[in-house]
Amino acid sequence: MRALVVEDDKSLAKEIKNVFTDYGLGVEVISSREEIINRNNYSILILDVALLGAKGYDICKEVKEKKGLPVIVLCSIPETDFKIRWFEIGADDVIIKPFSTKELLARTMAILRRYKDKINNILEFEGITLKKKEGRIIIDGKSIDLTKIELEILELLIKYQEEVLPKDFLLNRIWGTRKSARTLDVYIHRLRKKLGSKGKHIKTLTNVGYILTRNV
Repeated sequence: MRALVVEDDKSLAKEIKNVFTDYGLGVEVISSREEIINRNNYSILILDVALLGAKGYDICKEVKEKKGLPVIVLCSIPETDFKIRWFEIGADDVIIKPFSTKELLARTMAILRRYKDKINNILEFEGITLKKKEGRIIIDGKSIDLTKIELEILELLIKYQEEVLPKDFLLNRIWGTRKSARTLDVYIHRLRKKLGSKGKHIKTLTNVGYILTRNV
């Protein structure tokens, strides 16, 4: 699991990153709204509303409605009405500054435990949403039918996105025994076609394997 933290206070951001990393929770710190849009591989969003202002409401709603992921709001306004507004939008917690980063970690882990099944069920990459339990994918809001094998291949590619996956690795993980590389090539070809314009993100490394990458 991985936390995406939107915080422009460098000192606070560093402390959060150190506490989370020491615990063993992956964390990435960014400092602008634009960067949020380009991030997909995270399990919870921790948002400093002072940095984003009213736009923070839209981001919170989008993450909740489109991704179904938890959101923690960080703010300096203690008024009850302000906090209620965020809860109405969908925030899972509102934490008032100043706060203990250890408490933030504890609250984060408590929320992640509640969302565990949902988080583990959904994988995302560049507009592709894979729902494992439902056995289907959604691309830009449209449901696409894949076979069981195609789903398993795509799941591995998304899990290890931006990493080269050798053909032997994929063959053994999908079939459990050695199959011909040609079999895998055929499935990759079919998967690319079904993904449409998103298929370009699956790159072939000749005689090596495949990689799911944004570098297209």
